[in-house]
Amino acid sequence: MENLLPIAEQLDRAAVELRLDHPIHNRLAIILIDNTVELMVKDALFVHTAISGDYGGITAKHRKMARSRNLHQQLAVLTFAEEFTSLEAEFVLAAHDHRNSAYHEGYAGEPYLRQLAFLYYHFACRYLTRFSKAFYIWSSQFQYTDIGRRYHDASREEDGLLGKIDRAKLAQVLLDQLPEPCAIPLQQALADDLHRDREGVMRSLRFLRDNTWPKHPTAILLAKAQFESARDFALEKQGLENTSWGTARRIEAVQFANKNHANFAPRYKAVPHGSWAQSIVRIRSADDPMLATVLFQRTRKSMAFLRDTLSHAVLKLEGELHRD
Repeated sequence: MENLLPIAEQLDRAAVELRLDHPIHNRLAIILIDNTVELMVKDALFVHTAISGDYGGITAKHRKMARSRNLHQQLAVLTFAEEFTSLEAEFVLAAHDHRNSAYHEGYAGEPYLRQLAFLYYHFACRYLTRFSKAFYIWSSQFQYTDIGRRYHDASREEDGLLGKIDRAKLAQVLLDQLPEPCAIPLQQALADDLHRDREGVMRSLRFLRDNTWPKHPTAILLAKAQFESARDFALEKQGLENTSWGTARRIEAVQFANKNHANFAPRYKAVPHGSWAQSIVRIRSADDPMLATVLFQRTRKSMAFLRDTLSHAVLKLEGELHRD
């Protein structure tokens, strides 16, 4: 029982952050929610691989995947064990990606992050009612916090032994802590964000067409931008970026770039506006916000390459124009 209350306390804190309604607090909320899901996943993996695995078709490979620190592999085991549906697993992975960005990059400006945190909170509360749990215990060293005592008193079973917690009650008490959700649905916020990215790609391409001299067809500009981005990324990995003329490191960088140029093939010959537009329509019209989140993440990743590549090319060209 005592490891249910820390989960409740973290979700309670996430609800506090969401009530404050600020980008930084939304960022903290999604970090807290994601950690509670990971804690529940850890318990469920123990049940399915260490206790009941021999009776559920769990193999040595599954056990190895469960012990990994890779959430994708862990959720694959729980999907096999029917702990998660495929959509739930993909949704958690998508939300976890945003948690990683919020935690490691510190960026909290995505306009959809608050709506996503609400959805993830609701999912965490639903999962709290059903995740596979091995033991319900109190240790002799356990001490209540004020918040933990409040949730225990609000959710304990009436006739349960040793103050057993009713998980459905606990989840409902936690859901009651949420403020009113955003007026803009998550599906719309996600679609709007992708639409802005798509427009950004078009602006970048127009800037390159209008300011590159001599003039080149769009396909040539795209290929050039992709090569330069790949080259600069590869040079960074080799420690050969930002070289100065006449230095040994500059000579090495040029030789490295020339060697790799012959083997380069651009990923895109044209911008796939049609498929992006269709994906945005599907996300905006999706009935299930979890499905919309999964579709959004797939589309966002597919757009990221050209978005970042063209942004890189624009920054380089702007620098050259300012020097001129």
